[in-house]
Amino acid sequence: MEQPIVEAAPASRNRPQGLVILLVLLVTFPLLALLVREQSRVIENQRLLIQQLSIDSQQLNSLRMRELHNRAKPAAPTAKVPPTDTQKPQPSAPAERKSPKRHQSKQNPTPGPQEYPGTRPLPVRKSA
Repeated sequence: MEQPIVEAAPASRNRPQGLVILLVLLVTFPLLALLVREQSRVIENQRLLIQQLSIDSQQLNSLRMRELHNRAKPAAPTAKVPPTDTQKPQPSAPAERKSPKRHQSKQNPTPGPQEYPGTRPLPVRKSA
């Protein structure tokens, strides 16, 4: 009797492909972890920068408020000093009789470097 010869099938190639996928994953995961770590570091630095900018903005606003307050102090009426004997009294200037609208428009100076352009009232023009 003859016995049939059974040939062994060649080894399947799935195993090496699985090994390749495993190697690719083992290489990419650490790189992705480094990317996430770098992004978190950048986000933290941006958060600190925003906090510092906020503090600087608050300090700048407080300086502007102090400067505006200091400008308003000299504009307040002061007590007049009586003339001494050695000084001649100066005649007071006649009161100006201009309309308040004209007077108001002359009081609005151009904005300085500390003023925002939008904070100054716009002049009102009457149409003829």
